Amino acid sequence: MKIYDWYLNNKRLALKLMGGNFLVMALVLLFWSAPQESASENERAAANVARMEARMQGKGTAPKDNRVNLLGKHMEKQQQQLRVLLILMVIAGAGFLAYGFLKKDDN
Repeated sequence: MKIYDWYLNNKRLALKLMGGNFLVMALVLLFWSAPQESASENERAAANVARMEARMQGKGTAPKDNRVNLLGKHMEKQQQQLRVLLILMVIAGAGFLAYGFLKKDDN
């Protein structure tokens, strides 16, 4: 109950810390999820598998496979979900931080 007692005594500080924590986590996730210039390991592996399958079938080029298309759709969906998560984290962080700085009404 020590943490709860500290929270009751320092609500404003706790809200400021929580808001700052949300904003820092959103910033870290934003830079961590930034697109890289080189192809990822999964993309290279998928391209290699497609090339090997094309060679086995006797074709010179890789077939347009649904697996490669599904991988692209999956990665787009992940990026969209991450963008939504970042937006929610920034809104929550700014809200907690702003609420932590509001003056307390003493009636």
